[in-house]
Amino acid sequence: MQPLRMSCCGSSWAGVERAHCCHRTGGCGGVFDDAALRDAHRGGGICADPRGLGLAPTANGIWPRALEYASGP
Repeated sequence: MQPLRMSCCGSSWAGVERAHCCHRTGGCGGVFDDAALRDAHRGGGICADPRGLGLAPTANGIWPRALEYASGP
């Protein structure tokens, strides 16, 4: 079975959990590990720098869930 591959706004990614902040809906074009991260970055309908959430992009431009978010309380 091959992973789901998507592309939009000049970005490409694989994985069903990824969430894209699409230019067509006023977003920045970023791709995040999941919808919760995308929503956190777009609080109030304005895109914030993902680095402000403690995120760092992968080599292919995906903003992965930081360890402190993944580990939970």
